[in-house]
Formats: sequence, C-alpha cells, structure tokens
Amino acid sequence: MLYGRSAEKTRIDRMLTEATDGHSSALVFRGEPGIGKSTLLEYAREQASRSEVPVLSGVGVEAEIELPYGALHLILRPALGDLDAVPAPQADALRGAFGLAGSRAADRFLVGLATLTLLAEHAGGGPLLCLIDDAQWLDHSSLSAMCFAARRLGAEGIVMLFAARADDTALPAFGLPEMEVGGLGREESLAFLDEFVPGLAPQLQDRIVAETAGNPLALRELPAALTPEQRAGWLAPEASPAGDNPVPSRVQETYQARVRALPDTTRYLLLVLATEDTGELTVVLDAARRLGAGIPDLERAEADNLVDVVGARLMFRHPLIRSATHHAASAAQRLAVHRALAETFEAASAADRAAWHRAAASTEPDEAVASALERSAEHARSRGGYAAVAAAYQRAAELTPDPAQRVRRLASAARAAADAGRPDRAAKLADLAEPDAAAPRVLADLVQVRSAIAHEQDRPHLAVELAWAASAIAEDDPGLAAVMLLDAVTAAWASANHADVAAVARLAAVPSPDPFLARTSAAIVHLTTGGLKHGVPYLRELLAEFAHNPGRSIWQRSSIQWWFHWLADPDAGYEEAAALERECRAQGAIGLLPRALMYLARAELIRGRLRAARSAADEGLRIAQDTDQPHFAGHLSGLLACVAAIVGDGELTRPLAGEILDEGLTERGVECLYALNILDLGSGRHESVLERLDRLGVGPAREVAMGHFASLPDYVEAAARAGAPELAAEASATYGEWAEATERPWAMAVALRCRAILADGDDARELYEAAAELHARDGQPFERARTELLFGSWLRRRLFRNDARPHLRVAHEIFDQLGAAEWLRRTAAELRAAGEASETPERGPDVLDRLTPQELQVARLAADGLSNRDIAAQLFLSPRTVGYHLYKAYPKLGVTSRHELARMDLG
Repeated sequence: MLYGRSAEKTRIDRMLTEATDGHSSALVFRGEPGIGKSTLLEYAREQASRSEVPVLSGVGVEAEIELPYGALHLILRPALGDLDAVPAPQADALRGAFGLAGSRAADRFLVGLATLTLLAEHAGGGPLLCLIDDAQWLDHSSLSAMCFAARRLGAEGIVMLFAARADDTALPAFGLPEMEVGGLGREESLAFLDEFVPGLAPQLQDRIVAETAGNPLALRELPAALTPEQRAGWLAPEASPAGDNPVPSRVQETYQARVRALPDTTRYLLLVLATEDTGELTVVLDAARRLGAGIPDLERAEADNLVDVVGARLMFRHPLIRSATHHAASAAQRLAVHRALAETFEAASAADRAAWHRAAASTEPDEAVASALERSAEHARSRGGYAAVAAAYQRAAELTPDPAQRVRRLASAARAAADAGRPDRAAKLADLAEPDAAAPRVLADLVQVRSAIAHEQDRPHLAVELAWAASAIAEDDPGLAAVMLLDAVTAAWASANHADVAAVARLAAVPSPDPFLARTSAAIVHLTTGGLKHGVPYLRELLAEFAHNPGRSIWQRSSIQWWFHWLADPDAGYEEAAALERECRAQGAIGLLPRALMYLARAELIRGRLRAARSAADEGLRIAQDTDQPHFAGHLSGLLACVAAIVGDGELTRPLAGEILDEGLTERGVECLYALNILDLGSGRHESVLERLDRLGVGPAREVAMGHFASLPDYVEAAARAGAPELAAEASATYGEWAEATERPWAMAVALRCRAILADGDDARELYEAAAELHARDGQPFERARTELLFGSWLRRRLFRNDARPHLRVAHEIFDQLGAAEWLRRTAAELRAAGEASETPERGPDVLDRLTPQELQVARLAADGLSNRDIAAQLFLSPRTVGYHLYKAYPKLGVTSRHELARMDLG
C-alpha cells in the first residue's frame, strides 16, 4: 500500500491517461534516500499494468557509471527487435553505442534521437511507460540519450519517469520538469508505523514520526534498534532512535551496525556486491569465493533482509545498505575486493571491467594498469562514449609514472570531456595538464580544447595561442596545423581584435597538404584587416574552387557557409544551406543541423521569406538547446528576433535579443543588434539606435573585424537623423567599400542609400534613384522597401508629392507582404501626407500564419508526398508526432487530406 502521495499519484495517473490519447510527457521525482521515489515508480508500473501498457525500465548502477551506454542498453534491450523500423542512420548509431559488430562510432546526439524513435516504434501506436530509477548513477552517455529523448517527446504516447536524489547535480542541466518528494504527513506516518512496526507505544510513535520527518525508510528501519521493552513504552530509549544527523545518515548508521555484526565472510560477500553492484550472481559468487565466502554467506545475508535474489541477480534491498557496507569496511578490505573482481573479470575476458577494478586496487603508479585503462578508453571511444573516455584517461593519468605520458593522457581526457559536451570538466583537466605540458602535440591538443570551450561560450580570445601551437606542430603534422590555423584566424575575426588578427597573420605561413585551408586563412586575414577590395574577390574565387570539389566533407561545407554572407549572395547561400540541411538530415548529423539551419534562416531572412526564416530558426533553436550548443542557440535566437522585429513584435524581440546583448556585443549578438535596430528604426527611435550602437562600440572597424555589415546602414541612418552626420560618413564609406567589392546590386543599392542620406539636393536625388534602380534588379525586399520609403519621404518633404507616391506605394506593398506592421504604418502615413487619394488596401491575414513553425514544416513535406515516417526521419521527430502536427494543421488550413494539401501554396 502506498501511503499518502496524493499529488504524486494524481500526476502519474494524469500522465498515463494523457498517454492513451497520444500525449507524451516526462517527469523527474527528486528526494532524499528512502523518501519513496522508487515506490512511486512502482506505483506507475502497477497502474500501467492494469491498463496493459508496456513498461521499459532501468536502474542506475554506480559501479557502471563510467561504462558508456550500459544503462541505455539494458533499458532498450526489450525494444531492440524494433530496431529495423528505425531510420538507418539512427539504427546504426544505436548499434555503434551498444558495440554491435560492424557499426561505426556513435554520434551522441543521434543516439538520443534514435532512443526516442525506438521508443516510439516499440510503443506501436499505443502508450508506453519508461521508468529510470537512481538516475544519478546512470552513465553520462545513457543519461544524455534518455534526457535528449525526454526533451523531444511529442505525440508518441510515451511517459518517462525518472527518480533521482535531491542533491544530484546532473539532471537539472537537461531541462526536464521536476517534482520534489517530501516526507509523509503525520497521519500517514502513524498508519505506516502501525502496518510495518506494530506495537510501538503512542508517545514513541510521535517521537519517531517527528525525528524521521516522515521518511518511510527511516520509519521502518530506525525502530529496529529498540528493545521490546522500549518499543512497548516500559523503558525510555537511552538515546534518540534518530539522533541529530540527517535522516538518511541515521538509517545508514543502523544498517552499518547490522553489517558489522555479521561474520567476516558474509561481510566480504556484501562488499563484493557493493563494489560491483550490477548484481550478476555468477560474478558476485566467483569473486566472493576468492575471498573465502560462499553460498552460506549469501543465505545469511538473505535471512537478515539485506539482499534479495531476483532471477540471476543479487540486489541490496535498499541503496543505503550498499553505502553502509562500504562504510563498514576497511581500506584493505575494499582493495582486496577490487583485486578479486579484477581476477574474476580477467578470467571472463571482460577487459574493460577488469581494467577499472585493477585501477581501483592500485595504490601507486603502475604503467601496466594505466595502459589497460587507455585501451579501455579507446574501446569506449569506438562506441561514442566520450564521457567514459575522459574518465578512463584521467584515471590512467593518475596511475602513470612517466610525466610526459601522464600529461598526454590528461590532454586526451580533456579533449574527450569537451567532445562529451562537458566544458567545465574539460577545462579542469586542461588546467591539470598545462603546467607540465611540453610536447608540441600535447600543447596543441590543450589549446584546441580551450579554444573550443571559449568559442562555445562566446569568448573567442585564444586566436594567437592557436596560431602559435599550429606553427609548433606544422612540421610533424601539417594537416592538423592548417586546420588549427584556420580556427585561429576565425577566432581572431570573431573577437574583432585587430592586434590578434595581426599576430595571427604573421604566423599564417604554415605549410599545408591542403592549400585550400591555407588560402582560406589568408582570405580571412585580408578581410579582417580591412582589405575588402582584395579579400572579397579572393573569397569569391575560393568559393568557386570549392564548388567544383564534390569530395569536401559535410563539416568543411558547413564551415564555409558564412562566406556567402561576406559576399552578399543570399540566393547562392540559400542553395548551399538548403543542400547542407538536406545532407545533415540524410546522414543523421543532428549535431551539425543547428548550424545549417542558422545559415538557411539567415539566407531566407535576407531574401524576405520571413515565414521560412522563422521556421528554420525555430527548429534550429530547439535542436541547439537539446544538443547543448549555446553558441548557435544565441545566433538562432537572434534570427528569430530579427523576424519578430521586422513584423513589429517588440514583446518577442526584446526578450530574445536583450539577454544576449546584455553580455556585450559578441559574434552571436550581431543578429540581436540588428533586430533591436530594426525595431527602433521602424518606430522612428533614431536616438535609441545610436545610443545602443555607441554603447556597444559598433563602428566601421568593429563591423569589418566581425564580418557583419548589417548594422552599418542603421548607424548611418540613426546618426544622420540624430544630427551627427560626421559619425555616419565613415560608416557609409566602409559599407560602400564592402558593397562595391561584392558586386551585388542590393548591397550597392544600400550603399547608395547611405550616401543619399548624407547628401543634399540633386546629389541626394540621383543617389536615391540609382539605389532604387539597383534594388529593382536584385532581391532583399526589406532593404528595398526601406530605400523606397526613405526616397519617397525625402521627395515628399521637398514637395515632390507626385514623384513620391510611386516609391511609397512600392514600399507599402513590400512591407504589407512582409507583415512589417510598424514600417507599414509609417509608409501609410507618408502616403497620406503625399496626397494619396484613398487608403492603400492592406493584405489580409494569411492562412499560413495560423500554423506553428513546426506545423508548417510538416505540412510542406506532406504536400511534397512524403509519408509520416519519411517526414519523421527528416525532422528528427517520431511518426506519431508528425501525425499529430498534421492533425492540428488540417483544420487550420481548411483541408482534410494530403491530396488537398498538395494543391495549396504553402510558400
């Protein structure tokens, strides 16, 4: 019987009921040991069984916390029969994670997606319950995969319940909803005592309830220390049955006393189980026999209610008994148990487990043990378990007698921690390695790790260190040196630090087996130091060369996407970004997809396709957050802010953009800056724009250094309108130099607009007319509409009303098509002031505006003839979630079938 817990039971019941209707959900139960978290999971299991809902479950095992994907394999093992129904890249990722023959190393993000897809397939159209107990002890790879799946649940009908200790710090970073589990109330506690500890005197019951704070395990176990006379109330306890320690500690002390009272051989058997608590009965008994223990000791432990045998597994009745067993043992006993387990696993050819137990039994450096751990690390790498790689290399380093080898292993641990998405741990490991690092390759590894962390945290300040490290290894490893140099040049560019760029440029002559990388570095140096006339054409030549080399990897293709922004070519940028997006989806490269979607959204934004830009940025942001990529999440938030700003949604723009710009202007903040500028310029708040740009240090030099020019025209317009034309002139000249180098009509048109703003009389009119003519030849509708509005307004103020109206009508039509509400109102006011006889009709609401970005994305793919399963594979969703989005989209669009959907213009 489950006492109390009405809120928790109601939550579980609601989640299971909603699952039968196709709604998925996840929840983490948190609480101290013994509080009843596992009991709540069992309640959920019983409720599911009553409704014949299938259940998958797993328990975190502390002894396996460094074995990659071990817990995930156990949880998903009953579902592996459905693996053939999972898209091939995802299925291969799971096979790789589980070490199945012939599979490549697993991508950690794709493993998480494959986990969700497999769960959905195993559900088979009905509900499914997944229970994970002691989640704080899941290996990091398994925990990441399960939480990734939990975050992306949609309409699969899956319920995922986790139980974790209150003081655990791993789960909060994964962003799942939580419910704190507290102690039982007084009445429930008394009822609990009456059932499990009958015969206690009333005054003693009250005392125990108060001192245990309603912890069910404490209520059950602490009275065991009392004599029959004390339980009956004839004698008062000599000391409090609970004491002053935290409740779990008091229960553990009670268990320790029981363990210490056992024979030595029985204690050894329990210590073997506590040390290798996977509970494999044959393993425990084999190691125990090496220490003189055997079946009689197992029977004694069972009789004392300390362990249970469940099938082929031996289990403690509660995790606190395991802790008590450890605390009751001496250091010598613990070392002996590790040696016995190492011998057991060596005999069974379980090299990884044996290596860890040999390491735990070692009290001084031992190269043989360290080498075995290094082999274990590389085995974990082959399965994509980078957190386990880091742990194995770190422990190997601790056991390494040779200082140079020790530093090398620490550097390998730091790199693996960074690959596992654990930057804080990577930085600490790099700190340990750096003081003794001398070998150029090791130094290069450490600098690369620090640079990757700094870039992800938007602190790209290690450019010079990267360049020095690249030059140091150029002779031995020119390929790596060239890659590092390109990273160095890019970091210098992103930092907007001319001193860094100059220093990197001096080190740029690193020989490379790939001349393309070296020439790319040279082009960026040219661009960043202001050599736009030479740098931009050079970049254009490189891009043409790249396009004729189909052998470039998907990573290399993603790394050159920003070139299209430098070249002001959004159409070509769109084609390349769309191709990269398709390839990422086809290969299951979910970790790279946010970058591809960022470039796609940026190209769509410039092309004036705001709905498509929002859809790409929205999906990219969700995936970037799910895959813990804050750098790209910042860019994607900025692009969503740009879309919101253009349509005049200040309530969405300011929160999206403001938080990132509060940190100052960094590379990922440029879109946010542009968004806030557009929002304020649309409402005529020129002083706000100028104040913001000055406060953030934006100017021609900063913009060129960062490779972003979008804010320079805003700077020109704001400064001129605020009465500071001298500030605007330099920005106009710099933007003009870049625009001329790109040879793109729309960019040159904006440059002419900037000059027109600063000119007078006929000169201004000629410049505006030339700008309007160029705009008519090229895309970028939003910038065209801005130019037409400024020109029309200029003509109207000089009483050329008839000439003003055609330009204002063009601006009005474009702003109306874009849904740019504030800009549309400004333009309508100008038209009225120019003598427009009647109100210019505005576009009515678009039916597509009723759809969420994801509904629109699904509808478009369905209209193209893709099945739900195909759409799911493309969008990294489950087929049932795809069906749910279509179910929601059909009535909004007024259709009832895919056939009708295919006839619609979905943009």
